[in-house]
Amino acid sequence: MSIESLLNLLDTLLDEQGLSDRRACLKAREINPAVGVDFLRDMRRRKHLPRTDKLAALAQVLGVPVSRLVAEISHKGEEDAAQASDGASAPSLPVAQIQVCGEVQAGVWKEAQEWPVLDRYAITIPQDSAYPGLKRYGLMVKGQSMNRVFQEGSVVIVINFSELGRRPRNGDYVVAMQRSDVSDSFEATIKAVQIKASGQMVLWPQSTEPEFQAPLILPGPETTVCHSAAESPNVTILALVVGSYMPMPKASF
Repeated sequence: MSIESLLNLLDTLLDEQGLSDRRACLKAREINPAVGVDFLRDMRRRKHLPRTDKLAALAQVLGVPVSRLVAEISHKGEEDAAQASDGASAPSLPVAQIQVCGEVQAGVWKEAQEWPVLDRYAITIPQDSAYPGLKRYGLMVKGQSMNRVFQEGSVVIVINFSELGRRPRNGDYVVAMQRSDVSDSFEATIKAVQIKASGQMVLWPQSTEPEFQAPLILPGPETTVCHSAAESPNVTILALVVGSYMPMPKASF
């Protein structure tokens, strides 16, 4: 299989759906903003292999699993050039599709934003053998207060601690939540976990900005009736960050 094989399949699927290249790209862009309106035209002209996250959005528009499109792509030419000395063939990387379903403020508290279903979009990421069978989802990072680790606009990939069946550990990056002081809504943030020898948990922003460097110190085990290190009277550690993804930015001039 090859890029030509992929393009032939795309032509068939576009005809079945009654879509032009441009219309299909516009629909895919609603799912993944990284898809350009000339995505298909450029693929045809340059014969370049597409990014899997863009291909996943296009697959959703065409009503087929992304695996069907990925199966049409072979890296044989590149592999042969890179491995001509031994003729070895690298195994394909298994991928998975997850939903980006909201946004989270990095390092400071802000009302948790879960997007309406129509605003959510899928991205394709590598499978993670460390967490087989566990539900992963994406949250878009807003703000600069974790910019040493997660840039604004990136997507953190998370798993709820209720799925993991464990408590936060020293060095974890987590999504924490607390009830707002001014409403019934919840606020969320990303922070790094430090667990002291006493068992007390400290949540740290990791920012280059001086205003975003103060930690949140949770009550120690001896001062709270909570039985979980993932909770305090006001703060709940919701999810573990297991990866991150940075969409390709647009050029600026």
